[in-house]
Amino acid sequence: MNSTSAKQAREGLGNRLREIRLDARFSARELASRAGWHFTKVSKFENGHRTPTLTDLETWCSLCDASDLLPDLVAATREIEQMYVQLRRLHDSGTARYQRQVLDEEQHAQRHRVFSVSLIPGPAQTADYATAVLTDIAALSGYPTADIADTVAVRMKRAELLRSSRIFHMILCENVIRIGIAPPEIMMAQLEHLLAVMDYPHVRLGILPTAIRQYMPVCEFWITDGAEVEIETYSAILRIEQPSEIAVYAKVFDHYAQRAVYGRRARQLIHRAIAELRQHRSTTYGE
Repeated sequence: MNSTSAKQAREGLGNRLREIRLDARFSARELASRAGWHFTKVSKFENGHRTPTLTDLETWCSLCDASDLLPDLVAATREIEQMYVQLRRLHDSGTARYQRQVLDEEQHAQRHRVFSVSLIPGPAQTADYATAVLTDIAALSGYPTADIADTVAVRMKRAELLRSSRIFHMILCENVIRIGIAPPEIMMAQLEHLLAVMDYPHVRLGILPTAIRQYMPVCEFWITDGAEVEIETYSAILRIEQPSEIAVYAKVFDHYAQRAVYGRRARQLIHRAIAELRQHRSTTYGE
């Protein structure tokens, strides 16, 4: 785990615990005494020097009459250990292995909400598009390239989930279908595949037009069953499990879902992007 992120997360949890204690009108020593702890234990939790166990949190919430806050606090402690996965470490251990883990998680979930700012979501990618993306990432970041083919193969297994009974609601910024992530031929095939994916019975795919006034997209994210949010940055994968924070992302997703276009209008945007790619290829290669 990134030490700075871990420290900030522990401090954030400590601040919440302090607020709960103060609301219950307990001094730190009084709470420690009632819990049967050493008097320094409370300050260590509140200052982010120590992460509480589940039993510690249960005791804290019970004594402070705040049992309704226990789920958020438990999720926060899990995030301290799990929310930050360094991509360097992940790639060094093999991206195919990680993709198999993602596949397993997606197989056990029933509902996926995906908001994408820059990339076609993994399950909707073609093999050529996935290969181009992973190859560029490896070249830019210096990651190993040996298992790209295996990683793509697993990603194609993830694609099969789109045909299952699982619900996928994907919203793509219009930029996703226009940005030059891959060569024109690969992008055209990818967009044709996207049109096919829109026909799957349990897939709802919307495009967020650039011309529509909207809240500025800050990041892309994936909500799984309303129980976890995953965000990938340049250096890490963040997993959020706190119900109150998940609710924020769900609200943001609903905001974009109301402004996205679907069906015929979404297809028109994709067909327009394909036509522009054909024109670009013709102009570039003199066809």
